[in-house]
Amino acid sequence: MKSICFFSSYFSGNQIPYYVKFYLEELSNYFSEIVLLTNEKLILQSELDYLSFKKIQLRLYENEGMDFGMWYKALNEYDRTDYNKIGLINDSCILFKSLKPFFEWENKSELDYSGMVATGKVSYHLQSYFLIVNKNAIPFVYEFFKENGIKKTYKGIILNYEIGLSEYLLKNKMKIGGYFDYKNRTDVNPSFILADELIEKGSPLIKKKIISHNYYLGDYLTWFRNNFNIDYRYYVDLIKKNNTEEALIDFDKVIKELNPDSSLSYISKYNMGLATYKILSKSAALRFLFHRFILMRRKLRVDE
Repeated sequence: MKSICFFSSYFSGNQIPYYVKFYLEELSNYFSEIVLLTNEKLILQSELDYLSFKKIQLRLYENEGMDFGMWYKALNEYDRTDYNKIGLINDSCILFKSLKPFFEWENKSELDYSGMVATGKVSYHLQSYFLIVNKNAIPFVYEFFKENGIKKTYKGIILNYEIGLSEYLLKNKMKIGGYFDYKNRTDVNPSFILADELIEKGSPLIKKKIISHNYYLGDYLTWFRNNFNIDYRYYVDLIKKNNTEEALIDFDKVIKELNPDSSLSYISKYNMGLATYKILSKSAALRFLFHRFILMRRKLRVDE
């Protein structure tokens, strides 16, 4: 039986980013088929030649329903009975080193549905940027996608798919689990707030937003509340420090592609905002109002 990975990626322009190619080439070591899913666009012939040379399939879809919308369309194209393992992975993280330790763990785990990170936030579920569906769970996943279709809102995607899929599989007696298990952390998104801890534990991934600084306003408020270090250089240095014997992605190329605002003034402004928050939060009344504002902003975002 074969395995297949559906890799969802949104990028502007007609060239495939370096960090996406790095990810695809590493995934090809663990799946017999790799399919790049991206939004409809013209892609340079040289990039098509690259995909052909690497034996990576390409599917272009209308951009709707985010990654789960892409996966929904791909699953409709491929016969589930051909595969005993399906990867549902997206480019919201930068892969910076080998995935071998994860797949060694995954192959021994006997899990039906596994991921890089499990969290207890909202309810126990696997974070959806890196998911592995094994043979027993494949029919249930196909049925779940068939029943739910394409969700258009961020809230619908998170609640119905990221969280809902884990709940659905648990109800159907599937064994699920994460390589990094934060089921007892109901207070934070570990992939952001605990990014440095994950790096020190050996994670091969870091959220792309941490490098690109492509944050929402509501994100900044959450970062203040959790004393989050926004300087991407801190995380790059930490990755290099904790992986001295590993072959790593070329971070200079990644940073050039993502073009983060790395000016000292940007970081200084954030740190000033963080210091102001710390002062204001000493007042219970101001802290309450500040957190109410966070919740209101987040509600507006998820209802978009």
